[in-house]
Amino acid sequence: MPIPGEPERRKRKSIAAGCVWLAVLCASACNSTSSLYKTTAVPPVLTTAGPLNSYVGAEGSGDVWQITINHTTNSFRAIDYSQEAGTSGSPLTLNGEFAFDGGFLDFSQTNTGSSPAFEPAGFTLEIPGRVAFFRPDTATDLNGNPAAAQPVAAVPGSCLSFIMGVNFQFVTMPNVIQQGTNSVVWNAASDTAYGSFQVSTNGTTWYFFNLSQFTLAQAPSQPSASFSPGLCAPAIMGTVVSIPSNSSVSTTDTLVVGPSGFFILNQGPGQSSAVGLLQPTSPLNTSSLVSVPYLGFVSEPSIPFPSCSAPCTPSAPPPNPIAGFGPCPATSCLPGTSLQGGDFPLANAMDSTSDDPTQPVNANIIINLGPQNATSNGLYNSATVTIPDPNSVCTGSAEGQNSQGSPICTFPAVAVAGQLEDKYAIFLIAQDIVNQSPMSIYLFQE
Repeated sequence: MPIPGEPERRKRKSIAAGCVWLAVLCASACNSTSSLYKTTAVPPVLTTAGPLNSYVGAEGSGDVWQITINHTTNSFRAIDYSQEAGTSGSPLTLNGEFAFDGGFLDFSQTNTGSSPAFEPAGFTLEIPGRVAFFRPDTATDLNGNPAAAQPVAAVPGSCLSFIMGVNFQFVTMPNVIQQGTNSVVWNAASDTAYGSFQVSTNGTTWYFFNLSQFTLAQAPSQPSASFSPGLCAPAIMGTVVSIPSNSSVSTTDTLVVGPSGFFILNQGPGQSSAVGLLQPTSPLNTSSLVSVPYLGFVSEPSIPFPSCSAPCTPSAPPPNPIAGFGPCPATSCLPGTSLQGGDFPLANAMDSTSDDPTQPVNANIIINLGPQNATSNGLYNSATVTIPDPNSVCTGSAEGQNSQGSPICTFPAVAVAGQLEDKYAIFLIAQDIVNQSPMSIYLFQE
């Protein structure tokens, strides 16, 4: 989501930030994930989460968030430290209450001072004390109405200890900056889509090794570079690892690793963020991975919504819907490697914030993970996504028809997956060539 008054600063930042992952993590970048050190060390799991949990969040736009969820009072607080509210100079703050809604937390803002007193603020999917994904309803559509923004990935900030070193895998959270009718978009052909790195620690000092970065086409996306170690310390939004190491912790270029291995990287305003998880120490059972139900988000931030004025129906899908996926029937998919699902219906076709998770999900997206990478457990870098192609714009990829006889389009994707505390998680990135948008899918086992 754009930050008022920030375009020039973003432009200057973007010149230097294309290789932020290099300056942040890479001691000796490698051209194959097989060069990662293989270790058995795992991060310590903290005690059982309490009723009050706080998270540090990163959005694809580069905005940095703090999200606090109180299960005793069913209340929340979400602060976007990268976006000022009005002319006060204070960060954008959402306070309110939540209700349980189809597996999600449905946030309602109560500090707007408007009528009605409860304004929709977005949906959140939380594993208490481990990870929270918040979809803020604070963007603006082409008609100036509230709209669903990109989801915020958030984990608790803590200074964990990785004495032996551990391996992490990530996917990019693509940045899209709307500038009038144009947008500055993550470039699928040349920008980093996924990768991996290793972390070891000594007290509050974090050391990073063996960064691998790749495009969607599996080509190395960045050369090697040197870096300084990071310092884990408290900051205004929570405990973060500041890189390069120094005595002051800013709201940009920060890494946060949660207690069960989920992590985020914020690279600064206007820059793509990253989200990932601990690399499994042994290969995943892919059949088991696709045999369970998931809830999550499908984010396509380049899709303008709505694309028409009422009472017409938008021609494109909503840009950042909540979603559900489950095992794909063998009649529709390759058995043992596929999930089927999609977004939940909207209560109001012209309101992209009106998702209704109590209704049956629109099962119009198929994810085929394909084979697991032979040398990187939990990496599926030959995955595909199949979606409807009503205007037959799909070229250069597999085409055909779905079970309803509608045209479909299949395009490449990459996913990283893991099983943390007996629950699976899948993070996927692709380029939707039908709707001309980056596509991110974030799924958590129900």
